[in-house]
Amino acid sequence: MAELPPKVTIMKGASPDLSAATYQIHDESHTIGNALRWMLMKNAPHPSENVINVRIQMYDNLSSLSALITALADLDKLCETIEEAYVTDLRQGDFERWMERS
Repeated sequence: MAELPPKVTIMKGASPDLSAATYQIHDESHTIGNALRWMLMKNAPHPSENVINVRIQMYDNLSSLSALITALADLDKLCETIEEAYVTDLRQGDFERWMERS
């Protein structure tokens, strides 16, 4: 049986005191990555930059730039679809009303 990689790996380049490091988490999706990022921002004191780093790796010599552009366009279409449905339901009054009690 093949040996499984460790669940979490500290990548090369980490500071000796681990005040800065890149971690690789195996066999997980970006769903846990987004939730983990949110918890880190909520709980851990650290500098925050208004920057997102995205690494895209493609097979068969496909363009990572094309994949990024397509994904951004698809996300834009998805947001437009959601907005259209929201505005339609809002105009029709097709939503549940909730009143907060004092």
